[in-house]
Amino acid sequence: MAEYNITITNGQGSSPMKAGTYDVTLTQAHGYDLTTLSPTTYTATTTPGTGTFSVSASGTLTLNFNETGAQGGTPITSGSVVMTNQDGSAEYGTAALIDSTGNAVFENVPYGDATTPFNLFFKQLSSDETHNIFSGIITVSMTSQTQTEYVENLPIAEQTFGLQDANYSGLMVENATLNFVESA
Repeated sequence: MAEYNITITNGQGSSPMKAGTYDVTLTQAHGYDLTTLSPTTYTATTTPGTGTFSVSASGTLTLNFNETGAQGGTPITSGSVVMTNQDGSAEYGTAALIDSTGNAVFENVPYGDATTPFNLFFKQLSSDETHNIFSGIITVSMTSQTQTEYVENLPIAEQTFGLQDANYSGLMVENATLNFVESA
């Protein structure tokens, strides 16, 4: 009876296997519910093959968006955020909505511990009308099954503009409208 223990690194692993049908179990994946492995069988043939398995994580992450980026800051009241890869070029899953208390909750996320945290990355997609969006990738080191992290969203700032005549120094233009459209 053949038995194989395949080490998975960064989501991938491989091994030569004899043809046959195998029962598959997951014996190590910190932060994941090992009993949620699917599928639980694999059939190897005499030609190269590929199997794709999935497992559910069991952590909960709350991202709190507020004006200080610390506990107790004035929260933003709406918006959205999505899980991404480290540089933000790929998105994972569906964007979470930010509620009226500034919280966006991600269920079933992987987690580690203080020695080997599981790093997760997020990108804020939108904010309420009175706050700016966090302008980078939000990095969270999940070290426990339930965790809250705080993200700074600064209030929008008043901008003041002047419009002068180009030919007559100091002559202010009256009754004009400047239109600003955010660049893509």
